[in-house]
Formats: sequence, C-alpha cells, structure tokens
Amino acid sequence: MRSPTLARAAAIAILAISGVVGAFATIAPGPDGQALPPTTALVETLSIRADDALLPSPASYFREEPFQRGDTLASFLSRLGIEEAQVARLLRLRVLQTLRPGSLVNAEVRADGVPISLSFLGGRDTVVQIAPERDSYRVSEERALLETRIDMKSSVIRSSLFAAADAAGIPDNVAMQLGEVFGGDIDFHRDLRKGDRFTVVYEVHHLAGRPVRPGRVLAAEFVNQGRNYRAVHFGGGYYAPDGKNLRKAFLRSPLEFSRVSSGFGMRRHPFAQSWRAHQGIDYAAPVGTRVRAVGDGVVEFAGVKGGYGNVVFL
Repeated sequence: MRSPTLARAAAIAILAISGVVGAFATIAPGPDGQALPPTTALVETLSIRADDALLPSPASYFREEPFQRGDTLASFLSRLGIEEAQVARLLRLRVLQTLRPGSLVNAEVRADGVPISLSFLGGRDTVVQIAPERDSYRVSEERALLETRIDMKSSVIRSSLFAAADAAGIPDNVAMQLGEVFGGDIDFHRDLRKGDRFTVVYEVHHLAGRPVRPGRVLAAEFVNQGRNYRAVHFGGGYYAPDGKNLRKAFLRSPLEFSRVSSGFGMRRHPFAQSWRAHQGIDYAAPVGTRVRAVGDGVVEFAGVKGGYGNVVFL
C-alpha cells in the first residue's frame, strides 16, 4: 500500500510541472511577431542656394583688448582691427598715451577698419570716450560709476612677499601696501622666513561688474618668525588692535622689496680688489623700484654726483 504522504507529494510535483509548461505556453510569440517589416532608406536631394546659406557680414564688431606690456600704441590699435590711416590719426590723441599695461579698451570698429567708438577707464576714475568727428576724433570724459567691494585673501611665504601674493591672486598694489603698513616692524629684505603667513582685507573697485583696480588695505595680519603683527585702517593711518599707531619714526629699510648686495663694514672693494671699510649699505633692486626716506628730513642735494650716479642727500 502506498503512503498517503508520497501520493500527495507526487500530485503536487505533477501540478507544478504542468504549470511551468502552461506558463511558457502563454508567453510564446505568435506567428505575427516573428518577422519585422522591411525598412528602406530614402535619399532626397535638396536644392540650397549659396546666397541663402551664408549669413551677411556684420557692419561692425565689438572687441575688448588689454593694453599689454611691450605694446606700442600703433600695434595695439592695429590689433583692435583699425586700419592704418585711422591709426595714424588716433596716435595724435594725447589721451591714448595715458594707457598703462593692463588697461582694458572696448572698441566698436566697422568692417572697413574705421572705429566707431573707443572707451577705457582713465585716470581720476573717469571713463574716456573717443568717437570720430569729421576728419578727426572727439574725446570726452565722464565720471566712472565705480562700485567698491571688500575682498579677503591669505597666503604663505615660500620665497618672497610678491611671489606669495601672486600665488593667492593678490594684486601687486596690495602687496606694496602691506610692505608700507608693516615696514616699521618687519624688514622685508632680511626678516622674511619660509612659512611666514599673512591675511589681508582690501577694497576692490568694480566698473560694470568687472574689477578694475584695488583700493586701500582695510586690515591685515602678518605672522613673521612666530610673531603676530596686526593692523587696522582708521582715518589716515594704520593702528594695532590696542590703538597704537604703527607709523614709526624710522622705517626698517629705504626700499620696499630688494636685497642687500653689500653690508656695512669691511669688504673687498669690487674695483680696487682690496679690503676697505664700507661706510654704507648697498641694496640691489630692479629698475623702477621706489626708494623711500626712512624718516622725515630735508633734501640737501639731488642730482648726479661722482661714482654715486643719481643720488639724493637728506
């Protein structure tokens, strides 16, 4: 006699198998889905006139170019697309001689190279406009609507103050102001060390949403050899957090950024090639570096004097 349990299990297995077969039978594709309709590529030739396909040349175009270091006025105006005869006329304008490296000039120039307008930010925060007038050009100036914003940046000294400022995107003018603010406490020729750091808060003047030049340093912090120096702008000077005026009677150095090429004392004379007393300190700096009096004084002589060359006695 068979066991009821075995009979029940056999029945369930038969039902399961028949269900799977039924399921496969219900999803089998019909004869209509076995073949896809044929496809055919149709190529149609469209006739296009060349005149209709080309856009007309613009009557004029706008260009913005920076006046770069090494540019001449003639080469710069030619780069704006202005033709030679108009360049010769523009060179007579004295106002164009005020352009400095970095100045942005906006120009609208006709297709034949004749300028319609030139504009740039000039001195005294004015916008200079140049427009043709008969056989010459008319120059007009209007007050620039500058917007002042506040920016804050930090950097670490790796080699020099200028290199650290460049790495952080800080303008050179702001770096020079830092040298003036802390010049009574820090000798930027000999006191800087790798790893010194600084933070500066300064103004940035914008015209039409674009930064055009930096403004005053409003606050700064400089950590030099572990010593912390802070400055806040107030009135016409800079003060420490405790209210002490940072202006000293004497600056630490007459040059903002340079190096000492020959110190005070005995040295080997560069021309006589013998040891002599050197009664001064020589600084080496690039041409154009500003020289400052380390304190208040009266000019006794200014001019060329012997081996000194150009000299000023205070």
